[in-house]
Amino acid sequence: EKTVEELVTELDEHRAQLEQVANLLRAKPGDPMLTKLHSDLAKVVNLTEDLMKAQEEKRAREIQIGGRCEAVWSGDGKWYTARIDAVNKETNTYSVTFLVYGNTGEVQGENVRPYKHAKKSQVRVGAEVRAFWEADGLFYPATVETITSGGLYRVNFKGYKYKAELQLSDLLPIKQENDDALPEKAVIPEHLKIKPTDNAKQKELKRKKIKAIKSKFRKRKSEVETEKKKNSWQTFLSGGKKKLKALKKQKKSIFASPDSVDGRVGVVGSGKSMTNFVDRKRHTFGSGGEPQVTLPGLNDEE
Repeated sequence: EKTVEELVTELDEHRAQLEQVANLLRAKPGDPMLTKLHSDLAKVVNLTEDLMKAQEEKRAREIQIGGRCEAVWSGDGKWYTARIDAVNKETNTYSVTFLVYGNTGEVQGENVRPYKHAKKSQVRVGAEVRAFWEADGLFYPATVETITSGGLYRVNFKGYKYKAELQLSDLLPIKQENDDALPEKAVIPEHLKIKPTDNAKQKELKRKKIKAIKSKFRKRKSEVETEKKKNSWQTFLSGGKKKLKALKKQKKSIFASPDSVDGRVGVVGSGKSMTNFVDRKRHTFGSGGEPQVTLPGLNDEE
């Protein structure tokens, strides 16, 4: 399904082609081939206009103030989950809050698209996700613990003693699109690039906006680096604990240091005292050949 922006581009192309054919028809009135081509292109233009109108109406229903969407963050030019806070129809701009990182910004209409939640295959039991926290409306890392009979997902928020049962629409994949693929430097939108034809006021306004974009990008890059280091450290600690647990389960090597100064390496139980054996009991035989037991410490006298 084509976006409004793609349809606008196609519509401009079809209208340009229609104008070219109309010019040719004026030069060759009544030409059957040109007449048919003009008629076909006119139909294509009308169809594209209808499709564009339908897409605009669909977007208006899906993208409303307070609703979720996906928007391009000016700092890196990538798409992220966001919430529509305000709409300026005159300038076709949206004020949004990015729901994973909490930062805000203004984006052009072409840089807003409908919200996409996680797929069922991404939220199985034990899966790492980002879950909606009603207290502030943002999404935080969580683990799916169970799926209820009613189709809700019971999640446990990482680092917090808090659990919630949420709809699939309130869950996101643990990683946003291109989450770790930050460019080397901030991406400046085309409409903010300074042009020779800009007057002094326009240039100054663009410089301020570019400065703000670069500042946001540095902050975002710092957050990503911090998160990477944190994850690396947690992986290291987790690996260390597993190795320690495995070592504890291992049997003691015969080449380990002996238990005492008298022990020798390579001899199991070296340095320990000798095994104490119980004294064997003495047997005497009577006249009938039957054995008689004489217990130590008892007199033989009758």
